[in-house]
Amino acid sequence: MISRFKPLLVHFLLALFGAVSVFSFAPLYLFPLMWLSLAALTFAIQQSATPQIAAGRGFSFGLGFFLANIHWIFISLNTFGGMPAAMAAGGILVLAAYMALFPALAGWLTLKLPCPAALRILLLPSVFILTEWLRGWLFTGFPWASVGYSQSPMTPLAGFAPIGGVYLIGWLLCLSMAIIVSKPKWLAGWGIVASIWGAGWGLNQIEWTTKVGAPVRVSLVQGNIAQNIKWDNAFYLDSLKTYLELTSKARGQLVILPETAIPSFISDVPDWYPQMLRDAVAPRKADLILGVPILGTHEAEYYNAVTVMSDPKLPLYKKQHLVPFGEFIPLPWLFNWIYSFMDMPLSGFSRGAVKQAPFALASGQIAANICYEDVFGREIINALPEATMLVNLSNLAWFDGSWAAAQQTQMSQTRALETGRYMLRSTNTGVTAIIDEKGRFKAVLPERVAGILEGTAQNRSGMPPYAWFGDTPLLMALCAVLLGLGCWKRRSDK
Repeated sequence: MISRFKPLLVHFLLALFGAVSVFSFAPLYLFPLMWLSLAALTFAIQQSATPQIAAGRGFSFGLGFFLANIHWIFISLNTFGGMPAAMAAGGILVLAAYMALFPALAGWLTLKLPCPAALRILLLPSVFILTEWLRGWLFTGFPWASVGYSQSPMTPLAGFAPIGGVYLIGWLLCLSMAIIVSKPKWLAGWGIVASIWGAGWGLNQIEWTTKVGAPVRVSLVQGNIAQNIKWDNAFYLDSLKTYLELTSKARGQLVILPETAIPSFISDVPDWYPQMLRDAVAPRKADLILGVPILGTHEAEYYNAVTVMSDPKLPLYKKQHLVPFGEFIPLPWLFNWIYSFMDMPLSGFSRGAVKQAPFALASGQIAANICYEDVFGREIINALPEATMLVNLSNLAWFDGSWAAAQQTQMSQTRALETGRYMLRSTNTGVTAIIDEKGRFKAVLPERVAGILEGTAQNRSGMPPYAWFGDTPLLMALCAVLLGLGCWKRRSDK
């Protein structure tokens, strides 16, 4: 009887180890728990008798991992989107199961690909990170909770972010766990792990970018407009007045309001409002950035945008990486029926251009990105080398009360590390923060309060290696590892 249930126990424990990983990310930052999670996965796959068993174990781990890390999507679907609870919960389960296919694929490949027994320690870390990258790219990508984020910015491995981004951090973390699980001898194993982590600490001491000009006084405005009233016409003028009052109290030379701070098309804003916003910052000649939807040239063309309201010409940044099922409907002929169960305002946004010029503001070049866009490191670097500072405008009230905002903020910290730039986050309900070029918080506003985060930020120039090359060198290196292992195995078998 015990032997009959032992496989089920293994799958349950792997799902539990996967779920525990959620505590390794923000807001708790208990990064050693990711070591435990990955060690359990590595051991389970190494002990698998067949590729199919390894795939099943990878799937169980992934299901627990993603249910724990993305469960908050339920809030947007049910609480604010109006989807029935059972349907919303089922949708989250389906999404988590889809994402669990990637660690399942990693497990299957680990036992299926040819590899010398002595070097199998390299195989799982390589295929795991390749499948993570695939998850972050396929079908527009959803790279949430990539394992490397759990080590950023507080561990020595974060020092590798300017070299190869979050996936390099993740690969080195997986490699370290694979070595440790294999019960290494001192020089052959623990010495390698110590060298990796020591090198990361050393890299983190390097200043990859240089200061440009004097520090800039910034004001990041958080209106705390509840999502259930944000798009309600009865509260529209109240929302406008809230942001006008906060803007008038701001003291920075650069004032930033969050995504869709104006909850209507800019063409529908009362005539008096834009001028009153300009008048609020005019006495100190400050620059004012805010988020607002804008209409395009065609009836069905509209964008989630950022504009410089203090400039009457209203220069724009148009969001180019949209959220599937939130800002656009993938395969409408297949999924359009879902929206009969939901109340989602402006769910058919158009895409902006991949390469857009930064705003010439605050004695520098300010590159804006909107909400979900800052989870894609390979896209944020498109603004470099011109950009001297990064700005993220978000409205995460869709997930209010969850850890989603904190998790995304940790990704912003990693973007700052990868680019060697300050990242300024202005959000509706949090996390509103000033993050320096090392991914450290300089100032943070409490969540779910209306207020202004006052502080200073530094324009910076220069190009860390990751900013030049993105993920390409790491992907090529990992593919070369797999090819080399396969060739070595075939040669040794002859």
